[in-house]
Amino acid sequence: LGCGECPQAVLSVAVVLCCECPQAVPSCASWPHRCAEKYNVTLSLDVFDVLVNNNQSFTGQDITLFYSDKIGLFPYYTSEGVPVNGGLPQNASLETHIRQATQDIKVTLPDPDYNGLAVIDWEKWRPLWIRNWDSMEIYQQKSEELVQQQHPQWPPKEVEEVAKQQFEESACDFMNKTLWLGESLRPNASWGFYGFPDCYNNDFDSLSYNGTCPEVEQQRNKNLSWLWKSSRALYPSIYLPLHLNGTNKVLAYVRHRVAEAFAVQRGVLDSGIPVLPYSQIAFERTVDFLSQEDLINTIGESAAQGAAGIILWGSLDYSTSKEMCLRLKDYVEGPLGHYIVNVTASADLCSHTLCSGRGRCVRQDSQQGYLHLDPSRFTIDLHEFSCQCYDKWQGPRCDTQGFAK
Repeated sequence: LGCGECPQAVLSVAVVLCCECPQAVPSCASWPHRCAEKYNVTLSLDVFDVLVNNNQSFTGQDITLFYSDKIGLFPYYTSEGVPVNGGLPQNASLETHIRQATQDIKVTLPDPDYNGLAVIDWEKWRPLWIRNWDSMEIYQQKSEELVQQQHPQWPPKEVEEVAKQQFEESACDFMNKTLWLGESLRPNASWGFYGFPDCYNNDFDSLSYNGTCPEVEQQRNKNLSWLWKSSRALYPSIYLPLHLNGTNKVLAYVRHRVAEAFAVQRGVLDSGIPVLPYSQIAFERTVDFLSQEDLINTIGESAAQGAAGIILWGSLDYSTSKEMCLRLKDYVEGPLGHYIVNVTASADLCSHTLCSGRGRCVRQDSQQGYLHLDPSRFTIDLHEFSCQCYDKWQGPRCDTQGFAK
């Protein structure tokens, strides 16, 4: 996971948030606290290598999520069109933002040696102009209005070009310098933005849907190389839209989203930068827990591609009643927990058997296998995997000292 003195976890599964040392697949959770506190329903998470922040909160020793109003003074517009902190990045004070963010980071992460995950949840606008569609079009409109006020005689095309340039440069500054600040204050943390990279492969109604990321979106992700180079972890989202429930499209959707994160990693980053997809234990906006097949298509697929971890984000809907908490307990201590244990043990066994315990098993492009233990033989089909070596190791079996290729 890239966590301080244990920088490479084979795989970490976080039921909400986590960080762990090599040869483990931990999970972390926050919603079990409410079930225990309000309904006296206790979930046994540690037996499944599930890590939990102290008091099972969103901030803690393993992972911290910074919501947008909890770090600095990011500019944005409300749903009513009211500007906050200047509204636009090019109309806001970056200096004031950094000053406030410095204070927020020190308060939220008081330990200078914090070595967990540090995730910034910023979803008000996107740093690429072209991706601010639908409700985010206001950032294009207001950017153009700002230029028009300064240059009322300019033609529309020139106004748009300058507005785009001003917006993207300022958006880059806000995001980049926030990451740089985080790394300077808490250098052992794995800093990154939630939901990045995204590949927008959600045209589910297309008859030819196969999950592939549109080429134009892959190119746009390459244009965000400045963001990837400043990140110390990638946190793509593989939340399952309700639209996919009951379809055969889940695997294709997840496979290509995770693959795009690794394409970004290979393209502009050191391979040691971890990829940790955000997932859920139910389809979005439901309490319909994932089936065994869907767990394979999310956790299993991510692990097979070489993810350093999975962050399973929970919902307070899971703890609205004692009955719901009991359902959650049965699921976590049954299908979910058992699957996590299987993948954990598989990743650990594969790492030691194939990669000398100094690398992570990654499925080869031509294969379809998963890191699952055959219950009858307690073995893995190793021919389907190759090694991604940890820092300072290289070679097909990661048994030679040197930097991994």
